Amino acid sequence: MSTVYTNDLRLKEIGTGLESGSWGTSTNTNLSLIAEAFSYKTEATFSSDANVTTTIADGATDKYRALYVKVTSGVSLTATRTLTIGPNTCSKAIFIENATSGGQAITVKQGSGATVNVANGKAKLLLLEGTGASAAVIDGLDKIELGSSSTIGGNSPISADSTTTFTNKTFDANATGNSISNIENADISASAAIAFSKMENLTINRALISDSNGDVVVSNVLADEINHLDGATSNIQQQLNDRVTPSSSATFTNKSGNISQWTNNSGYITSYASNYSQSSSSGYIRFANGMQMCWARIYNASWTPSWTYPLAFPNAVVSLSKHDERTSSSGDGSNYIYSVSTTGAVFTTSVNPGYQRVIAIGY
Repeated sequence: MSTVYTNDLRLKEIGTGLESGSWGTSTNTNLSLIAEAFSYKTEATFSSDANVTTTIADGATDKYRALYVKVTSGVSLTATRTLTIGPNTCSKAIFIENATSGGQAITVKQGSGATVNVANGKAKLLLLEGTGASAAVIDGLDKIELGSSSTIGGNSPISADSTTTFTNKTFDANATGNSISNIENADISASAAIAFSKMENLTINRALISDSNGDVVVSNVLADEINHLDGATSNIQQQLNDRVTPSSSATFTNKSGNISQWTNNSGYITSYASNYSQSSSSGYIRFANGMQMCWARIYNASWTPSWTYPLAFPNAVVSLSKHDERTSSSGDGSNYIYSVSTTGAVFTTSVNPGYQRVIAIGY
């Protein structure tokens, strides 16, 4: 039988009848290597920014025989690199700590089987399957079940059905600060009755609206402006649309109250007039109910001047008045109406020549 190193620690197994007189030396070496299998080592495995294969030495000291290996690098890694541990027939447990530079993960493999990634700055307990070319690397803690009395960092672990109370804790699920992500409406109890006072304070005395994101924000509308709507019983916009403006053509029927200075710039309400005209010397207006007024300032050069109305009366003249323009009183019987028709009137005057002011009312 020849000397072999086929055991999982790669120790020397002396063949029958071999190494006469030197067994002590080989045995002492094996004992040292067994102790090495329980040790902690640091190894600058990655001397370049590339994948690496390391093989545990046969019968000689080797850092990857150790129980815990802190893997470092002589350069900064720019991507995830692979660490292959051989030989692929070696079955053992090993802790691998990724202490490489560059912040990259490392992938630990043995054969063509499964691999395990170790994040930068983290360590994992790995089991090397040792089954040859197809050997896999197994995450030693992947299926570990912790007992009911176990603790993590001195604290009992929390499960989905735990009734643990959180006090003064910060939730930062997405690294934005004090946030819990993926909380939906259905996750909040219908009886939660969350007080609005727990929300962030908003600008006081403002109306609230929803913005383009559907979030509640303050508007520019003041609370006092909202109060003006108190008591409204119909569509506000329709009421505004129906309001009377200077250009409105609204009809008022059986309305009470006073109308002050409401004109069409001609001195009267046009909606009640069917015909009208005025100038500096004469004018007329005929109302929708048929009432008509004519007026004028006329010049005469006769003691019996006549006046033709600017608009004939359809039916009759009910009242007519004439006044002479003069600076002294007139004589008796020199100022009266001589005749009246629907088209004009004749009267006497106390001034010749001179001006008269006249007005006729009829229908």
